[in-house]
Amino acid sequence: MALQLFASDFLTIDVGFRYIKIVKLKKKKNNDLAVINYGIGDTPKGCIKNGAIKDKAKVVTEIRRVIEENNLNAKEAKIVVSGTNIITRIIMVDKVEEKEIDKKVWSEINNYLPINVDEHRVDYKILDMVNHGGQEKMRVFVTAVSKNIIYSYIEILKELKLKPISVDIPANSISKFFQKDIDFRETDVLSKRQRFPNFTSNTVAVIDLGSETTIVNILKNKIPEFNRVILQGSSNIDLAIIEKLTLDKNQADKAERYKKMYGMVDYRDPNNDLEWQCSIATRKVIDEIARNVKMCFSFYVDRCGGEQISKVFLVGGGSKLKGIKEYFEETFNIPAYPINNVDIRGVEFARELNIEKINYLINAIGIAF
Repeated sequence: MALQLFASDFLTIDVGFRYIKIVKLKKKKNNDLAVINYGIGDTPKGCIKNGAIKDKAKVVTEIRRVIEENNLNAKEAKIVVSGTNIITRIIMVDKVEEKEIDKKVWSEINNYLPINVDEHRVDYKILDMVNHGGQEKMRVFVTAVSKNIIYSYIEILKELKLKPISVDIPANSISKFFQKDIDFRETDVLSKRQRFPNFTSNTVAVIDLGSETTIVNILKNKIPEFNRVILQGSSNIDLAIIEKLTLDKNQADKAERYKKMYGMVDYRDPNNDLEWQCSIATRKVIDEIARNVKMCFSFYVDRCGGEQISKVFLVGGGSKLKGIKEYFEETFNIPAYPINNVDIRGVEFARELNIEKINYLINAIGIAF
C-alpha cells in the first residue's frame, strides 16, 4: 500500500560520542512518520566533549559523507543535543494562583539550578499536584542547556546548508518516540503478567545504553519525569575485557569484537574459556551500571514522588548485548524489552530498509515527531 505523504523530506541528526546517526523522513497526514533511509557514521575522536562541539569542521565533514553515501538529501533538519551538560530536575513548588505560577516557578528555578539562567535555554513543564510534607505542591520538570552548545549544533546545520527546524535534547526525543503505542512481539505477555505483578503500571524506564554513557529516562503516562546520565557505557566493557585478557591497550577493536560475540552467559563452557572470561568482564561493568540505575529508580520514587517502574525498554548500541534483556529482568524483577523486539505504531519503514539497527536511531526518530 502506497504511503500518503504531504510534507517534503527532512533529516534528523543525532551526534553521539561514538556514532553519528542521520535519518531521512517524511510526515504523513495523520502525524505518523515514514522512515525513507538512514545512515550511521563514526563521530571523529576528540570532536565532542560533554555535548559541546570541539571540532566543527571534522563533524561537518563526517555528516556530509554519511548524507552523500546514503542519498539523504533534504533542505531542512532537526538535531539532537547530547552530553552530560544537559541539566534535568524535578522541583517541588508551592501551589499558587494560576496567574502567579510562572513567576513562582522561575523563582524556584533560580534557587535550585546551579547555573547562570541567562546563559542557558531553560524550559519547564508542570507534571502534577502532590501532597509534600503536608503542603500541596506542584511537581515541575525542568531542563536547561547551555545556549553556546545549542548554537554550536545550529552552526553545524548551517554549514551543511540545512535549514534548522528544531534543536532538542535526548529526554524529549525519547519521550516523543515512546508517546506512540507499542505492540509487543513476544508471545509470553500473559506469563510476564504473572511473573511481574506491576506489568500494567504506566510508569516505565527507557535505558539508553550508549558508548560512553548510560542515560536513564523515566516516563509516567508517556510524559518525561526523570532523566539522569550515568558516566559509564559499553566502551567500559571493552576496557574491562582488555584488562581481563591482558591485551594491549591498542587492541580495543578485538575487545569490542569479543564483547559483541560473547556478551553475558550464565554457564561456563569448559571448551570455551575465552567466552567465560569475557562474560565475567562484561558482567562486572553491567553490574556497576545496574547499581547506578537502581539508585536512579530509588531517587525517583523516594525524592521525586514517583511510582515504581513497571517495565524497561532498552535502546542504544548496548541493548544488542547478548544476555542484557535477561539480566535486567532478573536484576530489577520487571520485564525488559530491547526496542528491536517491539513495534511502534506510527513509524513506518521503507520496505527495503534493514531495521536491525533501529536501537541506534531512537533519538533521531523521536525528534522527528
